[in-house]
Amino acid sequence: MERTFQGILSQFILLSAVALCCVAISTIMLTKDALLMSIIANLLSFFFVGSNFFVFKKIREDSSDSFYRKFYLSFGLRFLFVIAALVVALKAIKIHQIHFTVSFIFSYIFHSVIEIISINKILETDN
Repeated sequence: MERTFQGILSQFILLSAVALCCVAISTIMLTKDALLMSIIANLLSFFFVGSNFFVFKKIREDSSDSFYRKFYLSFGLRFLFVIAALVVALKAIKIHQIHFTVSFIFSYIFHSVIEIISINKILETDN
């Protein structure tokens, strides 16, 4: 796989699509509500983790101090938005809260792992 930004981004999207299919297949035996909550949770975590890729676009051009500052700032903002979205979703929408929360936590962890692997691939050298 290419170590360019476009290659890493397309790999992230591909792995996320595979994860979404796996979630859909694994929860198809549950109720329709559980399936819907799992898919919504997976898409929501994809949106939040994927939104941080704008920071990675210039990872090689920025100095390490500048990159760390941008990364931690975007990470903190993303965390606040995730908590706010989770609270709004659990309070405002009549959903099965257990399925949604557990699915969201697992898919968020999965997408974060993909994000860390992507950062490592971008920074990998041939040496």
